Amino acid sequence: MFKFFKKDGGEAQSKNLIRGSLYGLGGALIIVIIVLIVIFGPSMWGKNKAAVNVNTALDASAAKIRITIITKKDCPDCFDINLLTDALKQNKANITGQETLYLGDKKTDQLVQKYKITKVPTMLVAGELDKNSNLQSLWQNLGEVVDGVFVFRQVIPPYIDVASGQLKGRVSLILLSDNSCQECYDVKLHEVALKNLGLEPKDKKTVDISSDEGKALVKKYKIDKAPTLLLNGEVSEYANLIQIWPTYGRVADDQTYIFTKLEVMGTYKDLTKNKVVVVEPAVATPPAQ
Repeated sequence: MFKFFKKDGGEAQSKNLIRGSLYGLGGALIIVIIVLIVIFGPSMWGKNKAAVNVNTALDASAAKIRITIITKKDCPDCFDINLLTDALKQNKANITGQETLYLGDKKTDQLVQKYKITKVPTMLVAGELDKNSNLQSLWQNLGEVVDGVFVFRQVIPPYIDVASGQLKGRVSLILLSDNSCQECYDVKLHEVALKNLGLEPKDKKTVDISSDEGKALVKKYKIDKAPTLLLNGEVSEYANLIQIWPTYGRVADDQTYIFTKLEVMGTYKDLTKNKVVVVEPAVATPPAQ
């Protein structure tokens, strides 16, 4: 199993993950691998990072690899490809060399053409690709090996479309809350669930249903349960969300995505009956030892 996160994540984190997993975490292996990096990477790479580097350097079984990152300058909203680099280090990869190349440079353009790169940031990895079985699985599930070089294909939005140079995957999020319902689930749990699917909107706000804006949204989208969420923008770029959405929500005529399966999140209010619907929390079964 890939070592992407700490075993002891805390009770609060565990509860959030249980809720978040109801969006479909555990589907495709790409989600298990990359999205867990996105969620847990920033919180764990700090004090243990030096120890990880030392261990891999001293381990004779560590695969020696060289990394080339291809990206675009000044793209703060792009997926952080360095999280994948950190994951490689934790899976017995000894990175002997690393360089970052930018779109528009002659050398970069040659690599883009040679490896048919359509989205950045991405990564090329060369070296002892077959030395570590964990890494072999990673190569197979995250891209392909071309002429002895691994090419990272499963780029997570937001990303730059190489052909147009445009950022793809911009999404805005409205968390529609109901402050009158103290028993209702925390609407911010949706943010955890969305992260589990690789989606972290930069543009987000919370709107209460009692406000003028909230009332307008309830009327426009015929919302009959709260709290809930609304997503709009380039949602279609998130294939894993699109795949599971028919089970958990609906899409309005203006392509706004509305979450409707509130019972998987917890207690909510039925707005048509003005009644709180109590949902007992799911009991998590610990994994077999």
